[in-house]
Amino acid sequence: MSGPDWPAGFSGELPARPAGGGRRVPRLPVLFAVCVVLTAVVVLEVRDRPPPAPTPAGPAPQAAAAGPAHPVGGTGPELPAGVPFPERGHGTWHRAPGPHGTWGAGPVRTFAVEVEDGVDLPHGDDSFAAVVHRVLLHPRGWASTGRVALRSAETGEPDLRIRLASQWTARSVCGFDLPYDTSCHVDGGVYLSAARWFRGAHSFGDDLSGYRAYAVNHEVGHYLGLGHEVCPEDGAPAPLMMQQTFSTGNDELADITAALPQGVVVPRDGRVCTPNSWPG
Repeated sequence: MSGPDWPAGFSGELPARPAGGGRRVPRLPVLFAVCVVLTAVVVLEVRDRPPPAPTPAGPAPQAAAAGPAHPVGGTGPELPAGVPFPERGHGTWHRAPGPHGTWGAGPVRTFAVEVEDGVDLPHGDDSFAAVVHRVLLHPRGWASTGRVALRSAETGEPDLRIRLASQWTARSVCGFDLPYDTSCHVDGGVYLSAARWFRGAHSFGDDLSGYRAYAVNHEVGHYLGLGHEVCPEDGAPAPLMMQQTFSTGNDELADITAALPQGVVVPRDGRVCTPNSWPG
């Protein structure tokens, strides 16, 4: 596998947390004011239905009912406090720059990296594209597993779109039935929540780069047909397909997802894994 053909000045390094801006305290979820009638059961992070027409510029979606109490020492699925992030965009997309080529072995899938119009990034769109490409082409990334070969789509319709979405667009596309910001895969599109891209998750602590790699790899895993998994052994690295945005502990994850099953039975067995960003 040859190295990526980076444009001049395009290193592919994972950038640090955006500088500047005060801390924002995430709002606690409140009870639903309006129940949304769905034609299919919505499962966070795994989607098989076409995405609805994004309407992030309209009224904000109603927050869902408060989640369960978390055990002492639990990480919790709430968005961490931190820097400001793009809350709203236009619901349309443009491609971000990146290297050209084909990497890996296996069935070839074309992909494009896109940013929502109206989402301004502190270091530009190429900073987001650099992270996505570096994760996908990493020695531990999907292009190195033998499961898929990834080819950048310079023109035309790609097989896979990896998109950075504002908070409210991500909530509109991915759902907010469990009242926590998350990313998802919907019909050939990976929608990465800007809220999580800027803030990460409690389960990863201060490792924002590790969380970003997890988010990209987890959702691409769904694109490749993988479902959710649970912690197999106390103290072991979490499976990539565990919902680590919410927790790396089975008991806590079972409590969080009890009201909306996520395609896997999560045992309450006390097992807690360590965060993991990469395919096994």
